[in-house]
Amino acid sequence: MSFFDASISVTVGVLCLVAAVLLRTVGRRTAPRLTALLVLAGVVGIVGTPVGGWLRTAVGWADTAVNTVIGRYTGAAAISLIGLVAFAVLSFDLVLRSVSNRTLASAAVLPVAGVSIPGTAGAVVMGVVGAIAGAFGAIGGFLF
Repeated sequence: MSFFDASISVTVGVLCLVAAVLLRTVGRRTAPRLTALLVLAGVVGIVGTPVGGWLRTAVGWADTAVNTVIGRYTGAAAISLIGLVAFAVLSFDLVLRSVSNRTLASAAVLPVAGVSIPGTAGAVVMGVVGAIAGAFGAIGGFLF
């Protein structure tokens, strides 16, 4: 990714996060589902940059460290489970219209933890995340 592309990605990500904070605080929690999607798109915008590379490296290191301990006893991948739980919480809260701080935290964690979900489930989760981020990225690209 070139410096120009990374700077646009980070700018759109930060703008999404600022808009989410403003909707949550100044906007008195109006449009809660839009706020959760803005947080998701904002984190994806940041994860797609060199800073996101550092985050992915850190998550990969933590995944390896945790999986050696937890995987020995349970056989499960911890970070993958976190990603699946974050996706489930975000999905159910958006459908049931009960957006809370838990939903926003799941939206922030999902782009980083969702990468470690293996197989078809990981492809589906990251496809949905990519589609949402792509929609906000297209809007941001149109503005710039």
